[in-house]
Amino acid sequence: MNQELVDKVRAYVAAKREEINNSTDPRQASIDRLKKLGYLDENGEVAEHYRGGIPDDWEKNKA
Repeated sequence: MNQELVDKVRAYVAAKREEINNSTDPRQASIDRLKKLGYLDENGEVAEHYRGGIPDDWEKNKA
């Protein structure tokens, strides 16, 4: 990952954080964002594939 890409990612994250912080309900905006990303399911609970953390064989599956 080159520095230009790192800077773009940081700018994107900062913009999303600012958008959430400036919303009328930052808590709900955060929840909605996590749902959109797939981390939370439609009930606001951690999605099934994120439960239990990172698998022990994560490095093997990475390739």
